[in-house]
Amino acid sequence: MLTTVAIEEFLLSRSVLKPKSQRWYRVILARFADIFPELPDKPQPIQAWLNTIEGPPETVDAYYRSVRALYRQINKWHPKVKNPMPLVRRPRIEPKVMRTFTDDELYAIFASKMPRRDRALLTFLLDTGARADECASLIWDNVAPDHVIVIGKSGERSIPISPTTYRLLLALKEESQGYVFVGKRGPLNYEGVYKAVRRRLWQVGISGKRSSPHSFRHTFGTLYAENPACNPKELQKIMGHRDFKTTLKYIQGTQRSMIDNHRICTPLRGLEALAQGRLFAEQAIQEAQEIVKSRQQGGG
Repeated sequence: MLTTVAIEEFLLSRSVLKPKSQRWYRVILARFADIFPELPDKPQPIQAWLNTIEGPPETVDAYYRSVRALYRQINKWHPKVKNPMPLVRRPRIEPKVMRTFTDDELYAIFASKMPRRDRALLTFLLDTGARADECASLIWDNVAPDHVIVIGKSGERSIPISPTTYRLLLALKEESQGYVFVGKRGPLNYEGVYKAVRRRLWQVGISGKRSSPHSFRHTFGTLYAENPACNPKELQKIMGHRDFKTTLKYIQGTQRSMIDNHRICTPLRGLEALAQGRLFAEQAIQEAQEIVKSRQQGGG
């Protein structure tokens, strides 16, 4: 089967996806078609091609998942077309710590001066854990005093909001035209939301991978899960996770719970108790404090 024909049929099956997702599939699969004019029926050529892709494991995995989705769909519509993907090794992705904001950073962010729209946007992100594209597509018809309706990957869903968030959103109503978050050229798109957030984070010295709307999403999920009153299933609904395993990443072994647990369980605590607090001489502690103080003064 011609690869280009297979790709067009596959994209037809994904016509309900957002344009951004369709473009993502089209770009990756076009590169696959450049190498393989006809769909390979053996795993070795595909594995060799994946091994040539440069970039981090996440990038290679994106190619793997796209080609796997292509074969799965074509195999459903054309059973005679072999699917070699079960025999292709998937790239191994090492676990990563979700980047969240500390209490001090959150205070610095919201204590800084910023336009009314940006304050409402950042407050909305922290209060709901919404994705950037969900913020961009939010319209006034879907805003109520105690909840909003966003359109995400899994369709529409209702997210509760705090009174503070509602008041800040309501203050934008005269400035917008149907959409909640707008700029000088009209409603903000995904890139517009990203730039607005990044600009405010850079303003308080937060840059790099954490300077994005998704850092607010991770922070929301983590802090929400750390609260003893958290209902895991409700958190799943709020964040729009199709698979509960994704929600479990926030619930199991959060940073704060690990720190609290460590303070109780560390062998050092038992050793100090056994020595009745005399194990670490005050002089040694004082010397360490003086070293830290001198370094801080030198850096200032």
